[in-house]
Amino acid sequence: MNYRTLLLSFALAASLTLSGCGAAVVGGAAYSGYKGAADERSIGSIVDDSVISSTVKTKMIADDFVKARHIDVDVLNGVVFLIGVVESSSQKRMAADIARGVEGVRRVENQLIIGKTSTGQLLNDTILTSKIKAGLIKEPGVRSNNIDVDTNNNVITLTGIVKSQKEKNKVLYVVQKIAGNRQIVDNLGVGN
Repeated sequence: MNYRTLLLSFALAASLTLSGCGAAVVGGAAYSGYKGAADERSIGSIVDDSVISSTVKTKMIADDFVKARHIDVDVLNGVVFLIGVVESSSQKRMAADIARGVEGVRRVENQLIIGKTSTGQLLNDTILTSKIKAGLIKEPGVRSNNIDVDTNNNVITLTGIVKSQKEKNKVLYVVQKIAGNRQIVDNLGVGN
């Protein structure tokens, strides 16, 4: 294995761990192989997006002002989606500026919510996210591994790439059924 391949593998593993998919690294090759085979992006795009995500997260964690604890960074084909909760509009702007400064970023979709999250709200959001993920796993014709579900202050954000409009419609139907009248942000792309 050459140095570049080793570095890219490390970046991918770090990205999965930092994005809350740490358990996915355990048993690594089987999960990564499936995800790579099921994802509509090329392996090169997946690796590039993982490197961008890791770099953005690392820079945000190093920034004392942004306080990146409650920021999720999803990247699809060079487009960075910032999802989560920050305390001020200044933090929201700074997070976007940090992301824009990373090499390979084509565009930043700043979907950060300004506010605070109580421990009770965090627990409610986690439970709702789990219910949605379980609902997507059970739904035939939905490749749930390709869909990231984030819930922040009752706002549900779906990010990923699905194979067809039919699959996207199924995903949105399942999520709406579970979410009730909560807001759903749709960052789902169809195909490449």
